Amino acid sequence: MRCTVFRTMFLGNWKESNESEQIIDHHSYDVFFAFLKYFYTNEVDLQPDLALELFALAHFYQMTDLQNECLKIIKRGVTVENAASIYDKAVLLAAEELKEFVFKFCMEHMTAVVNTDGFKLLKDDVVKDFFLHAAQQGAFKK
Repeated sequence: MRCTVFRTMFLGNWKESNESEQIIDHHSYDVFFAFLKYFYTNEVDLQPDLALELFALAHFYQMTDLQNECLKIIKRGVTVENAASIYDKAVLLAAEELKEFVFKFCMEHMTAVVNTDGFKLLKDDVVKDFFLHAAQQGAFKK
């Protein structure tokens, strides 16, 4: 089995190892299908917006190879409109590489990103973190 968490879950002495069915209801069908497809084909074929959800699922199941594949897709799909939500998810998952990539994108497009609805929806602690990081990078020069 390619996933350590699943191997431990199904072969160990967990409640799940005695059940004939597992319900995964925190992720969309498309994302979970892509997750299972990766197990069998070692391929990831998703749009960037779904790749972020797959990245979170791979993070949960500690599948770093899948996370890396998702990172490639997400990086290609960062836009001014979705940068804030991707930054928020990166902070939530403590995904430093993704956080830094999106932060650099935001620095290059600061005015546009800060004026998006997505940025306005960020929690105060994430906004504070973002602006502190921006200040450390010299974004607010005299």
